[in-house]
Amino acid sequence: MSLKLGDRNETVRRWRQVMAAMFHGYGRPLGPLDPNTNEYGPRAVSWQKEYERRTGQKTDGVVSDQDLLDLKIVRPHRPIWIYSAPGSGAPWWLGPAFDTGEWAKNVLNLNHQPIGYDIGGYLGLMGGDPKLSYNDVIGQLDAEFERLLDVNPDVQRAITARRANPKAAVDVEIWGSAYSQSADGLKKSFTRLFGPGGKYELLRDRINGLLLFGDPTRQPGRTKPGNTPPGWGIARWTAPAWLEALTWSITVQNDFYAACDDEIRPLFYTWFIRAETELPFVIYTGQIIIPALLNLVAPFLGGLAGLGSPLAVPILAGATGVTPGLLSPIIGGITGTREGPDPKLIEFLSVKGVLTNLPALVKLMSALPGIAAHGDYYSPRPEFGGRGGVQVACDTIAAFRR
Repeated sequence: MSLKLGDRNETVRRWRQVMAAMFHGYGRPLGPLDPNTNEYGPRAVSWQKEYERRTGQKTDGVVSDQDLLDLKIVRPHRPIWIYSAPGSGAPWWLGPAFDTGEWAKNVLNLNHQPIGYDIGGYLGLMGGDPKLSYNDVIGQLDAEFERLLDVNPDVQRAITARRANPKAAVDVEIWGSAYSQSADGLKKSFTRLFGPGGKYELLRDRINGLLLFGDPTRQPGRTKPGNTPPGWGIARWTAPAWLEALTWSITVQNDFYAACDDEIRPLFYTWFIRAETELPFVIYTGQIIIPALLNLVAPFLGGLAGLGSPLAVPILAGATGVTPGLLSPIIGGITGTREGPDPKLIEFLSVKGVLTNLPALVKLMSALPGIAAHGDYYSPRPEFGGRGGVQVACDTIAAFRR
């Protein structure tokens, strides 16, 4: 962006500040250059002509793009892109993935491209469309990510070169950053687009990594950031080895969705992702699990109807160790919904023996504090060496070298 007589913008203001600081001697013959205005006027033109004369340029008084780069007023474009996806219940401009992308843009001069898509109705009061299932939203994310790659000039320049010569040197680099459901979706999208036969398979080596917060597809074992959460993600989906090698699973130690060591949550998950429901996962699950548990520990309360009893919360708290403060809003959500549990799912779980397995139900209930942990990727955590999850992601990008 060149600067010429009559321009008014913040780049002009920055140019004035830099010129006044670096070449204050110009002020003796030309008069002082006010650094506190954003207008490129006649005095600014005279200073620019003097700069051009001393640097051997054509003296036209126009600040060129190269001048702005040489004076470090603007930073050169870097063909490094980070694509962020926010999760289920947030617009594209919120959440740990977006904040990571903004930090990379502002501090490291990377290009940050958020991925936008609709919010699903299963977030309850978050404003989503109940006709959109989890899988529907994942499909939107996948299509939008592909579209954004298709219109990215750096990506297109690189893929064109690689199609002509698969060994061509290209400079584009790609990061992915996503939270919760979007981590699941983005991982699957990378698999499709950069995997065998994918549209961008020839650029797979240009992926720097995926930074995933609370990933339902997290694999068991030690994560790249260094902690070892219990179990694995509730999706129980295994990505290709090449993609797992590029994945940083940033997982709070007891994340309800990414650190699952029971077999009940995954059973619900396989049904939940297909459902056209307005219910959050916890309520969708709880309206079946909690009455079943109540039937086992306090059959006199009568299952689902008994949730309205003042005895329900203290009895469940005593049986599971979950605090009444956490149980009460969940039970309130169950009793407050007009959407009943799926009878086919109840039949499926009954055949599996889930609804009469007291130890398994208690274990599931004891994991409920992990719901809050799933939303805590900003606070300092011992499993991250006193850093928050977002800081882990930012440090990973900053330290990365090819």
